[in-house]
Amino acid sequence: MLTEGPETAGFNANTSLDNRGALSVAAMTSFASCMGRSGTDPRIEPLDSAKGPYFSTSDNLVFMGSVAAVYPADVITQAVRITAEPSFPPCVGSLLKRGYTEAADLPDGSTFTVLSTSVRKPPAGVTALTRVKVSMTLDGPAVPMTFDLMFVFSGQVQSSFVVGRVFDEPDQAVVNRVARQIVRKVANQ
Repeated sequence: MLTEGPETAGFNANTSLDNRGALSVAAMTSFASCMGRSGTDPRIEPLDSAKGPYFSTSDNLVFMGSVAAVYPADVITQAVRITAEPSFPPCVGSLLKRGYTEAADLPDGSTFTVLSTSVRKPPAGVTALTRVKVSMTLDGPAVPMTFDLMFVFSGQVQSSFVVGRVFDEPDQAVVNRVARQIVRKVANQ
């Protein structure tokens, strides 16, 4: 998971805020049901999990967060296959929307509309990158936001992290920097 370091320079870390925009561990385990998978229990519980701090710029226009979970190796192998399916990006968009709309600190009447989801070429070592463009209202006019949600699956670890930006797409240099930190940590499991 993402922690303070050179990769997060220029961002303030806050451990008391939820990872707004980062998929929760609960959401990460919902991919099977989101993608129409059936089975005895489509919600696979992680063996262990952790959530990193919420990072943001001083103006809150760029933000990052991460979660990580440990699963049996066969679950990780199946997850890698799922990321290659065409239904994966819309599933990520649905889970992101659910994560935001279920957040306890959003004002009444807030909206979160997924405008598009697309597969992007992930940085080196990242299994999958899905870009989600949304329109969100809190207590004023609708604001465009873009989220780059990335997934690293290796061994028994699933690490999911997000770089989001209000009004524009995330800076690729920031995305690459954050990805390098996550990939390095997952490699040392």
